[in-house]
Amino acid sequence: MTTYALSVTVAGQPFDMMQYNAAESLTGIFFKSAYDAFNFENNVLTKITDADYPGWSVVTPTSITRSGSTATVTLPSAVNWESGATATVAGAAETEYNGDFVISVTDSTHFTYTVTGTPATPATGTITITCGRTTVPGIVYLDSYFFVMDTNAVIYNSALNDPTSWDALDIITAEKEPGAGVALAKSQSYVIALKEWSTEFFYNNGNSPGSPLEPVLSAFTLVGCASGESVAALDETIYWVSRARQQGPAVHRMAGLEQTKISTPDVDRILAADALDDVYSYGVKIAGHSFYVLGLRDTGVTLAFDATSGTWARWTSLTARAPASCTIAQTGGVASITWTAHGRSDGDPVVISGADQSAYNGLQQVRYVDANTLAFDVPAATTSPATGTIVAVGYDESYFKYSRYVAASGRDLVLHETTGELCEISADETLDNGAPIFFRARTGKFDNGNEQPKSLASLRVVGLKQGGTAMVRWSDDDYATNSKCRPVDLGAENARLRRCGSFRRRSFELMHVGESAVQVAALELDVAKG
Repeated sequence: MTTYALSVTVAGQPFDMMQYNAAESLTGIFFKSAYDAFNFENNVLTKITDADYPGWSVVTPTSITRSGSTATVTLPSAVNWESGATATVAGAAETEYNGDFVISVTDSTHFTYTVTGTPATPATGTITITCGRTTVPGIVYLDSYFFVMDTNAVIYNSALNDPTSWDALDIITAEKEPGAGVALAKSQSYVIALKEWSTEFFYNNGNSPGSPLEPVLSAFTLVGCASGESVAALDETIYWVSRARQQGPAVHRMAGLEQTKISTPDVDRILAADALDDVYSYGVKIAGHSFYVLGLRDTGVTLAFDATSGTWARWTSLTARAPASCTIAQTGGVASITWTAHGRSDGDPVVISGADQSAYNGLQQVRYVDANTLAFDVPAATTSPATGTIVAVGYDESYFKYSRYVAASGRDLVLHETTGELCEISADETLDNGAPIFFRARTGKFDNGNEQPKSLASLRVVGLKQGGTAMVRWSDDDYATNSKCRPVDLGAENARLRRCGSFRRRSFELMHVGESAVQVAALELDVAKG
């Protein structure tokens, strides 16, 4: 196995990758971060060092001189740095020259910046300067050209069939509407420039010299992009977190030149609560369903849009806590766990181990009793109290931690962002890499068309009979509080709860934890006037 070291300007940056046919039976990979770009072809890794590529570089200057408070830098060769960029100067013996400075470019080999004090001139020492242009997320490969875009919405293209060669004239700017560049994408045969407040489309018109692209003026829209990392492709469709000047963030999708809003008011409220500064996204297909997965790390939420059914869901990851000692006793088939300050909630998953009586051990969906007590069901004949060295493990729930996706050899693989574990997503799995999968289904508010008191004689869970127990609870005050969880046997012919109280308006929540798949179609309510 051969390993390759990447010489990056800024560490820890995410990379976009584009696979292409470099030659007959030869595949290449062009990949880039916001600062650097590389090409991998025929087992050779090449960093893109062409001065006309909009990346960053570290340069040893020919000289730095000072006149008053203005330092003038002379570079050994041409660069495509721009006025207003921030350059990092390091290594000067006269420390006033060192630091991060906003530069003013005078020509391709000279720029100036402001210094404080009166350091000696010229500067001495082993000096390096780091600067360049920052590209936005996204690589487009169209008609044997590679395209990238910088934060000023300038689109650059490589030489034909050569991602290592770039020319200063091969650029075009998305400038129909003011705003920074946010992401670059491709829809059918169009290059899509997603900007802060607008979207611009380009096609290959074969122009030469210069960029081969020409704008599609009739397709321009005032729908922008709130986060470049939210852009994902799935089934020849582009998804992204959008925004407009008169509206907050939403989710749009694009097929061809057509843009459609797909987020609901509830999803829009979740997006509005997030800063959208730390986002991930990808598209994945599972069991005939296509999902756009959007992770919002700032607020700890992962949203998944099922493009097949047109519905939204929330995906989570469970992380095991440290084992805690506990004791267990049962009466009448109800096991009580005494666990000081357990921190668990009604319906949470807990794994019990170490009991000599096997009925107590395993994954349990517990019911909250008080701050130090939990309960779950066991056979009434189980010996009580439990003996052995008994420990309980609870779980912390967070956003879905698998933030990178790749399809390889017919397998859907996701990468855990902290552990580095590579796992396969499969509809046949009932555990998440050893941790439980916590399934929740929550309904809207039901009032049967009126505000009159109602009595709920029974509730039946309609769905695929897989066995196992689920928990059902409800809220009569617009989700502010919930009733106690009640267990329902999903394997029963009639998975039914009786004597469910009175209400005017009620929402229901079904929760399931267990090593079996759950498919719930509906809740059947037997409602009478109160």
